[in-house]
Amino acid sequence: MSAKPAGKTKPSCSEGGDLRVQTDNGETFITATQRPDGSWRKARRVKEGYIPQDEQPKYQNRMQLEASSVRSSVPVGMNPRGAGAVRKPVSAIKANVCITPQDHFQKKIDLTKKKLEDIEGMEARIASGELVPQPNQVKKIERKQEYLDEIEKLAQEMEKL
Repeated sequence: MSAKPAGKTKPSCSEGGDLRVQTDNGETFITATQRPDGSWRKARRVKEGYIPQDEQPKYQNRMQLEASSVRSSVPVGMNPRGAGAVRKPVSAIKANVCITPQDHFQKKIDLTKKKLEDIEGMEARIASGELVPQPNQVKKIERKQEYLDEIEKLAQEMEKL
């Protein structure tokens, strides 16, 4: 199995959510894609009409199909039993989902900065005498430089993208 198809290619996203390339000799490939961690998935040769398992529709038996057809005859937001209770719309978009590699790096930077803020807060409370540090808190404070280095490294990697 070759990682890159040879010959003239034409992209097709009609079957499934991935990019498919069809070669001159009729073979279809799912192109290589990059994961959020920077590693790559290999290109895969697939048969015509292949649908990935996570994109296949969920199996429903006859009773479930009948129940869903009854639900679809009722207007959206209306209770099928006639109570008239209106349901709140459900948002399909999640607010803090990382979409691009830059988003992933920014999220890691933000989490590391939050750890640094906790350490600085502990240091201030120790300096004022308000807190007597526990052994695990001392270990966390000792990792302050490690967190600073990690932020710097992540920022450099984000700039490379």
